[in-house]
Amino acid sequence: MKILTSILAAETLMIDSSIHASLLDLKEPHIKEHAPIQIHLTAYKDEEEIYFNGNLKTSVLIQCGRCCQWFEYPIEISNFSVQVHAPFPEVIDLSNRIREDILLALPMIGFCGPEVANGCFGKELFEDHKETSIHDAGIWKILEKIIKR
Repeated sequence: MKILTSILAAETLMIDSSIHASLLDLKEPHIKEHAPIQIHLTAYKDEEEIYFNGNLKTSVLIQCGRCCQWFEYPIEISNFSVQVHAPFPEVIDLSNRIREDILLALPMIGFCGPEVANGCFGKELFEDHKETSIHDAGIWKILEKIIKR
């Protein structure tokens, strides 16, 4: 999102815009762009600095780390803030700052919880699956010898 410095004055400028979610440039296999990024900012300028304050809203699709189902994960950043110091460039590009704040709001591992329709919490996912060891029985004999020492 680029803003011309020349349109900023001493008065507050309201910026309401929407940009495509491809700005996020998500490369992880368990996260996908889903909804456009809604931007609501106020911008004002004085002799030494330009201030941008407002909020960002979007949602992404995340694969649940427990059941592997995809679910929508809403992101709302209510305190987005950028400060640009003089000398001012002709064009201020907020794209990288917007992307950075949204990426920092993402969970490392997403879980669809009870608030998600058909969420996996509370379900017995392993009813028919009996837990089996990836090691043969011989590994336990070795561990018992170590404990006896």
